[in-house]
Amino acid sequence: MRTKNAKPITAAERAHLALVKQSPCSVCSRPAPSAAHHIKQGDHWTTVALCDDCHQGSFNGLHGQKRMWTVMKMEELDALSVTIRNVLQLTNRGTL
Repeated sequence: MRTKNAKPITAAERAHLALVKQSPCSVCSRPAPSAAHHIKQGDHWTTVALCDDCHQGSFNGLHGQKRMWTVMKMEELDALSVTIRNVLQLTNRGTL
């Protein structure tokens, strides 16, 4: 949900978010669709593709105990790197 002071999302940002959501989870590799977790609030370019459990799960999730993140030895920047590779693979397949 956007705050009232948030700047409008550009067409390029919207397209990027759509690709992130079409990517598998960057932590557990669960197939798409994924949620787009923003590393920095309001920055739509630094979003990570996460399944519901790895995102908001109370046990495994980033906003919970981060158990899956610990098992996979990942931080947000590691997951961002995986997301970037997955988005590039999607664009190279001509899905844009």
